[in-house]
Amino acid sequence: MLRIGIQLDMVGAYGRDVLRGIMQYANRAGNWEFVMPPMYSIERKKAVSPKAVDGIVAMIHDQRSIRPFRRAGVPVLNVAHTLDYNVLTHLHLPSVLPDDVAIGRLGYDYFRDRGFRNFGFCGHPTAAWSRTREHGFEIAAREAGHECFKVHVADDVPVDWITTVPVPAAIMAANDRYAWHAVDACRNAGLRVPENVAVLGCDNDLMLVDMVRPSLSSIKPAAFSVGYEAGRILAELMQGGRISPEPHLIQPEGIVTRHSTDVLVIEDETVAAAARFIRENAARPIGVEDVLEEVAAGRRTLERRFREEMGRSLLDEIRRVRIERAMQLLRDTSMDMPTIAEKCGFSSQARFATVFRKESGGTPTAYRKRVRGGR
Repeated sequence: MLRIGIQLDMVGAYGRDVLRGIMQYANRAGNWEFVMPPMYSIERKKAVSPKAVDGIVAMIHDQRSIRPFRRAGVPVLNVAHTLDYNVLTHLHLPSVLPDDVAIGRLGYDYFRDRGFRNFGFCGHPTAAWSRTREHGFEIAAREAGHECFKVHVADDVPVDWITTVPVPAAIMAANDRYAWHAVDACRNAGLRVPENVAVLGCDNDLMLVDMVRPSLSSIKPAAFSVGYEAGRILAELMQGGRISPEPHLIQPEGIVTRHSTDVLVIEDETVAAAARFIRENAARPIGVEDVLEEVAAGRRTLERRFREEMGRSLLDEIRRVRIERAMQLLRDTSMDMPTIAEKCGFSSQARFATVFRKESGGTPTAYRKRVRGGR
């Protein structure tokens, strides 16, 4: 049996989900057993001994912590984005991490699709994962011509900052804990969530998102897939294989919408009615004609106003909402493809596959495999 060290912070959802992914890979490998430090120690924080393991998956926060393992010739696989990408590459420290730039961009796209034009980001002042998510969010906003208001305070979101972001505001938080602080800041400032300020977290930590009022929408960073891939690469390293020194980045799974962002911010009432109808009926085989019937507007006029407000056509929006729903079903259920196609308003599985490939760049099966790992 191979002895695999596990040194993860399992207080939060990310660490727990990474461990689940590692365990799934271990079940397939069949010859792994785990070595973990004691969960509780009064004297000092315990660490896995290099003498006790053949390889280790760890959250590396200080480069000095890898030295004992390197001296012992024990492969280390890092799953924490505490150190900058360039530092990890310079150290030749094999790492599997969430793609934090993609997470930031996903947050912006999510708010943009709800009609927001005012954006803010709150997070940690120094942690690389927070600053990188902020960078992705800010760059996406600036590319679209929007300003991004930012604040970096350890474990807090100041009330005086939240009031500087013009309303209606879209606030992305670096993780669910900062999102909770943002909701508290809104409450203390007399701002309503989501009517005045929509708040989006990250990590989808079920211990937090349902405790907050209103419940938190959150990005799923594919931590399970991070863990599964970490297990696979560690197995290669223990067999003497070599991998690229650059971190291996895993794309986020998607966003779970709850009350804190469940709002559309569209000034044109006719366009808002059309967008709302599409969201509420995309599971049916509706077309542009159905939207026109609902809002009682001329086709050319509505198409022009919708494109001006939303940046895309009515048909594009129908397809986008259907694919968004399909991705959620692919991530969170075991439904077969014909059933998903039917529940997302497609006339056939073949049509579903064609539109999905066009919108996402890959097949539904490939997407499900990527976001669900070995589940």
